Formats: sequence, structure tokens, C-alpha cells
Amino acid sequence: MKERNARIRVVLGVILLGLGVLLGRISQLQILNGPELLEESRRNMIRETPVSAPRGLILDRSGRVLARNTARFTIRLDPGQVSNPTRALEEIVRLLKIPASRLQALIRQMAEHPSEPVIIKEALDAATLARFAEIQGDFPGIQLEVHPLREYPLGQLAAHVLGQVGEIDEETLRKWRGRGYFRGEWIGKDGVELSFERFLHGHPGARVIQVDVAGQPVRLLGERASRPGNDLFVTLDARLQRRAEEALSRTLRRLQAENGHGGGGALVALEAHTGRIRALVSLPAYNPNWFARGISVRQFQTLLEDPRSPLLDRAVSGAYPPGSTYKIITTSAALSEGLVHRNSTFYCSGVFMVGDMPFNCFVRSGHGPLDLIDCLAHSCDVVYYRLGTELGLARMERYSRSFGLGALTGIDLPGEDPGNLPGPGWKEKNLGEQWFAGDNANMAIGQGFLAVTPIQMALATAAVANGGTLWRPQLVEWVRDGTSTAHRVPPLVVGRIPVASEHLSLVRKGMEGAVDRGTAAGVGSELAELAGKTGTVENSPTSDNPEGRNHTWFTSYYPASAPDLVVTVFLEKSGGYGGSLAAPVAAEVVREWKAIRSDPGPTPVLPVEDWDRTPASGDSKMFSGPVRQESP
Repeated sequence: MKERNARIRVVLGVILLGLGVLLGRISQLQILNGPELLEESRRNMIRETPVSAPRGLILDRSGRVLARNTARFTIRLDPGQVSNPTRALEEIVRLLKIPASRLQALIRQMAEHPSEPVIIKEALDAATLARFAEIQGDFPGIQLEVHPLREYPLGQLAAHVLGQVGEIDEETLRKWRGRGYFRGEWIGKDGVELSFERFLHGHPGARVIQVDVAGQPVRLLGERASRPGNDLFVTLDARLQRRAEEALSRTLRRLQAENGHGGGGALVALEAHTGRIRALVSLPAYNPNWFARGISVRQFQTLLEDPRSPLLDRAVSGAYPPGSTYKIITTSAALSEGLVHRNSTFYCSGVFMVGDMPFNCFVRSGHGPLDLIDCLAHSCDVVYYRLGTELGLARMERYSRSFGLGALTGIDLPGEDPGNLPGPGWKEKNLGEQWFAGDNANMAIGQGFLAVTPIQMALATAAVANGGTLWRPQLVEWVRDGTSTAHRVPPLVVGRIPVASEHLSLVRKGMEGAVDRGTAAGVGSELAELAGKTGTVENSPTSDNPEGRNHTWFTSYYPASAPDLVVTVFLEKSGGYGGSLAAPVAAEVVREWKAIRSDPGPTPVLPVEDWDRTPASGDSKMFSGPVRQESP
């Protein structure tokens, strides 16, 4: 009996101890940890999801819409609300016929960030959207969301200026998370979309939702509105841009038919007295809508492998020898250094000897007697060989740099190339060779190791036209915030070239003579006041240019009496001469500028799908004024 009572006491003791522990734990949970656990429970029932802010609009100077927003439908999975997220992914990918490669990427992403939502598919087409609507109820934790989709209503027009958008990558997300960015958001990847991301992005909002035990939404508890990004009014004139692209494309197509292969080209049109860019063209190009809608691997690979490099912005990122357009700088330097003057005369026999090396003029029989103005108008190489050897490398480099060559212009576009401006010691350092007098002769006519971008050449031409001011190229003229208040971006002077006004006046007379009677004669009889300088760059045969076809240039301003618009045209591996190929393109742009000046209203502009083909009937839809009524 005593043993039995002892066992009962032990059992009772264990029970009482267990009850004590249980009561203690309950007390801890209810009293000590109660508020914390209650809050955690509430968090499990409440989900806060970010809401993308609409990107700001991009409009041209007259308010024509260049980039806007439409709806993009996205399928999103929240791993915390799915019992077996990998299995759910596999099933949804199979049903929606999403590529297996995408599944593997999603599984890796989920493993690396298990608590963050996963974007399964975005930019859904109508068929996928309808299919998901049928099966959505079978997949708790997988939601359909609506996000802004970037749209470029004018298609390919100004593609390299506008750039494109794409999903934020991991590295950028790590850097920008503190600025309100989140996974799956789309950001600017190139062009103005990237350069002005901080203005266009806006501030995301949030949606607070109560969910049930299966993770399905029960009701909306609250919402914090997103704030759209700022609208940008760029300096481009869409009407002029379209005519410039049309004129350049027509020439490139003709050259492709004649030469048997396709080349590229660029055009810059900017105001001589402000640096505001009215047209900026690089062809071939691409349609930024391809990226906004989610470009396929095959389509992107096609762009990368295209030998004409449609992703390269030749106007800003392509550097080439300037050919005889550089003679405006050689002439300015020679006048400033006192090597020539207004009444200087020369004789061209067709050849100039540098030591025992003959340097031929492009007119092999020679130009005969010339004055200074006609040397530039007729682009006599012999005279400039002589001036180059007299100036020497150090002085040519100094004047070239004052005109903005060999340095970034500061244009608000990514990937700008500074070009190449050799100075004393450059050849020895980079090639291990001595700089010879013949290199000076070559540089004086824009050949050899010198390389410039079309935007640099346009700004140098503007400095000649406006009397010596070097402007920073301007791409954005107004920024409009959410209150509809527009803030003007003023032009920016970056320097003055060290050339006297009377010397620049002589250079301008030479450029007028080039169009009147020289290398660009006949470019446009009705453009009597067009002034310009041609350039033809001789090329040796290479693997991508087996015929060694010339590059051709024409840089110009209009009107000669009161320069307003500068137009610079570059044709890559075109063959021929700048006066017959590049100058007519510039003339067509100037004619359009005259028409715009006489009728500055917001004329509708046709969208462009592809300059390499004839527009289809569906391309005829027109887009004109701004989405919103107020304008700066």
C-alpha cells in the first residue's frame, strides 16, 4: 500500500509539474509575448504589396507624345502563401506554356530570395490572360496584377534618344532599394529613359490586403497612392526628326542597292545659338516597343548579330575620321597663328611633298591658283597639307580641343564616345612609333589618327556659325512635375574658342563658297543661304569593308546671314563624296526646318515601324498633341 501511494504521489507530482510548465508557458505567451504574437498574427493575415508608379511622359518640344504608359498584366507568386511553391511554379508554367528556361530561372530566384514575390510572366497577351483567368482559382498565392507598360506611339522614331526600359536587375536593385525600387519593377535601360530615370520613375505606392489561411485576398484594408514621375519635354521636334530619319534612310537604302551591302549613318540638327538638339538620328535603329513588351531571346540575338549594328548610336557613340570637315578647324588655327590672312594666295599643282613623300590632292591635276576662301570652298588638300606641317601637332591639338574634340560633350545620353585627339607623345605611347611630318599633313585634312563623333562635329560647326561659343548639347527643355508646374532647363555655355571674329567670318565665307561654287555646289538651288563643308574619308580595305569604301560627311548651317540651325550628316562606308551623298540629306532637313518655322503648329507625325521597309497599312495611325492639356 505504501508503495502504491508513493507511485501515486510521483504521478501526481509529474502531472502538477507538467501543468505548472504548461501554465507558465501559457502565461508567457498570453501576458509577456501576447502583444508581439498578436502583431505577428496580424501580419500573417495582412499583406502589403508595392504598386508601381506610372513613369513620366516623354514629349517633344511641341507636346507630341514620344513615350507614355498603358496597362501591363503580370502573374505574380508569393512563396509564403503557397505550401509547395516549386510544384505550383511547375504546374503554372506547364499550363501557360512558358519556356522551361524561365522555370529554372524562377526556381533559382526563389531559392535566393525565399520571402520575396516572384514574377512568373509579365506583359501578358490576350490569350495568356484569358487562360490564366480560367485556372487562377486553382492556384492560391498566385495573383494577377496590373502594372504600367511603357509604350512608344511613334514606333522606331528617335529610338536611340528615347532608349528603352527593362526589368530591374539584382545589382541595380541592391543599390536603389532605398530609393523606393522593388523586384520586378521596370526602369530605364538606355537613352533618355536611363539618363533621366530619377525624374521619370516617380514614387511607388502600396496596397494593404487581408488574406485568408490559403493566402487568398479577402478584402482591401487600405491603399497608399503612387506618385507619377515627372514629364519631360525633350528638345527634339518630332516632325523634323521624322523627316531627318526619312531622308537618311532613303539614302542608306539606295546605297545598299548600289553597293551590295548595308551601311549606317547619323544626323545631328541643333540650334546654333543654344545647343538645343532638334533632331538626332542614328540608322539603322530598332523599335523600343520590342523591349517594353518583353523582347525575345531570338529577337535580341538578331539585333546583336546584325552587321549594321542597329543598337549603336552612331551620332553619339560612333567615332570616325572627320575628313575635310576638319578643315574649318585647320583654317581657324592657321588664321589665329598668323600663318595665313585674308589676302593669302596659293597654288595647287596636285601634289605636296613632305620630305620625299608625295601627298596628292583629291584633284590629281591640281586646283591651280586659289585664294584663302576658295581653298576651303574647293577643299584643296595641297594647301592644307602645307598648313598642317606648318602648324604642327601641338597647335592642331590645342585648337581642336578648344572646339570640343577629344572630350565628352556632356550630352545626356549614356555611352558617349570622346573620340580620339592625338597630341604630342600619343603615337609613341600607343603605337610605339615616331610622329612624322606626314602625320601632321594627314591630320590637317581630317585623316590619320583623328576620330570625332557627329555630335562633336555639329557643335564645332555651331561655334563657327555663332561667332565662337561652344554649347553643351541640350536634350531636355522642360521638366513638369505632378502639380503641372513646368521648370525650364536653360542652355549651357561650356567655352569660347580662341579664334577672332574676323577669322571666323573668313571660315564662314569659305563654307558659303562650298555650297555656292565648291564641293557642295548644286545641293539645293532654293537654299541659297546654306553654308557647309564636305568631307570624304578614304578607307583602306578591311574585313568589314572589303571594298575600302569612303565615309562621307557634310556639316552645315542655315541661313548663312543669320545662322539658326546646324545640320551634320555622316554616312558610313558609303563610297562616293560628301557633296553628292551627305549634303542632299542635310538640305532636305533644312527645307523641313523652314516649313516648321513658317508653320510651327503641332502637325501630327506618323509612327515609324521600320525604316528598312515600306510602312504597312496599319502604320498610318497618327499621334499628335500631349495627353494632358497644360504645356510649358
